[in-house]
Amino acid sequence: MGQRRKGHHPKGSSVSDEREKDLATIHLINSLLDSVPVDYVQLRKVSAVRGLVNQQVRARVWPVLLGVDAQEFDERAYRIWQDQPHRDSNVVNCDVERSLWSYTEGWTTEERDIQRDKLRRVLNAAVSSHDGDVFYYQGLHDITSVLLFICGERLALVMLRRLVTCHLRDCTRPSLDAVLELLGLLLPILEEVDRPLHAHIEASGVQPFFGLSWYITWFAHNLPQLAQAARLFDLFMASHPLMPLYASAAVLVASRRRILKCEDDPAEMHRLLTNLPPLESLTADELAQQAVSIYRRCPPKLLLQRTHSRNRTSTAAESYLKDEIWHVPDKPAVPVGVIGRDALYNLAAYVIPKGRKLRKRAATLASLSIASTLAAVSLGLYMAHYQNSMH
Repeated sequence: MGQRRKGHHPKGSSVSDEREKDLATIHLINSLLDSVPVDYVQLRKVSAVRGLVNQQVRARVWPVLLGVDAQEFDERAYRIWQDQPHRDSNVVNCDVERSLWSYTEGWTTEERDIQRDKLRRVLNAAVSSHDGDVFYYQGLHDITSVLLFICGERLALVMLRRLVTCHLRDCTRPSLDAVLELLGLLLPILEEVDRPLHAHIEASGVQPFFGLSWYITWFAHNLPQLAQAARLFDLFMASHPLMPLYASAAVLVASRRRILKCEDDPAEMHRLLTNLPPLESLTADELAQQAVSIYRRCPPKLLLQRTHSRNRTSTAAESYLKDEIWHVPDKPAVPVGVIGRDALYNLAAYVIPKGRKLRKRAATLASLSIASTLAAVSLGLYMAHYQNSMH
């Protein structure tokens, strides 16, 4: 993989060792794909833990993991969808125009513009094809860019149409209430694997909005190399839709020394966590493997039981396998109004710190209503920061 060839080999390994391992992985994947029926269990395991090695293999395996096929592409429908206006058409145009810088070093302006046109078409078509039930969000273009580079325009559309109603379903709702609710699970995941680190972050009073970009872009917004992003996509497409939260916890654990040295101050802690490089001390392979390890220690069902969480706006935690393909319920088990206050129910424990000293610091948070207001403001500020840092 790209990051290995650039000197990110595991300790004690050599380039020849890595090539042999990659060839063995490719051989194994081909045998799994050629088996009748396809061995989905092993295919998901290999994709998540070992990775899919190169673009050619990914272009074959990613659609299989998502349960889609290139033959689903409809040229006539595509032309209609891409020109059909939707609520966020202008936002798509703005995001596309300032995108595709990270993975196009050495490209001409004309080449980059051609790729941007493809990106715009795929995004607009994927949103419009769902008749107003799917909404664009800032960050979806980062994920779509990786799909385009790896799989090409047609297959990227087929895959994205599936992702926006499955793994990314909570991101493509009318608002980010559902994502906000899911971010409330990040610190409980961390608590399961590193209690001292969790206690230090919680003591600062920081909210888990620092993980927003990681979750909604599958880390693509934060990684400089396409090979790194693609390796994490191997993990996410093969795994439960909450896996990006487990990868986020793995990033925190890998950066624990820096975090523990940070003073007990919400602003300083938020600044540090927001700007943490995901692969500062890990390769993409290592991050994926550690995320899988954390997931096995506390899978979503067990996590929800231990935290007594009530998912009122999100559905990703209730994802399930059907016919060997991940599915996400379209609607939450507990209906909620459009205001979104209940989306912050599980997050409240991290908005309002525990302990006498910390409660004094948060004395103005007299009710969950006020906490909801502050959370909304914080999310708005974070999105502004996100826009300023876009590719």
